[in-house]
Amino acid sequence: MRARRRGGVPPIVTVLITISAVVAAGLVAWFLFTTTSGATKQPMLEVTGAYALCSGTSCSAVYVTVRNVGAADVTITGAALEVAKGPTFNSSSNLNIAVPLGGSANLKFTPQGSTTNIEDGVGAVLTLTVKPSGGTSAYTISLAFKIARP
Repeated sequence: MRARRRGGVPPIVTVLITISAVVAAGLVAWFLFTTTSGATKQPMLEVTGAYALCSGTSCSAVYVTVRNVGAADVTITGAALEVAKGPTFNSSSNLNIAVPLGGSANLKFTPQGSTTNIEDGVGAVLTLTVKPSGGTSAYTISLAFKIARP
């Protein structure tokens, strides 16, 4: 007696596998789209200029220019400056400076204490508390740069 051969895969199984593959591909595409679009719509800040206003060995202020080169508007809500070899500076936590896409903001810091001398080319770190437009929560970023003393 000959063995009876059955047909291949039933058509319903083929349809279910095809539908599952299409749904899986759609989920992968959605995941890639949402993560990429969220990452590309972030603000990105850079320090474009920083100089100390000095007379002799006494400096009265440090001016820092921050530029938004990212893909979203941002609001600066707080700022603090720390200089490697120099005085301490006032920090502000009640700022409300809007920096639009492609725009810039100028920040002024005054030295505190008896030592106010700042060397040319000294390293500094600017810590900003920022809130992206349309965002609900603020976060902190730190930018490293050098201060020029004209």
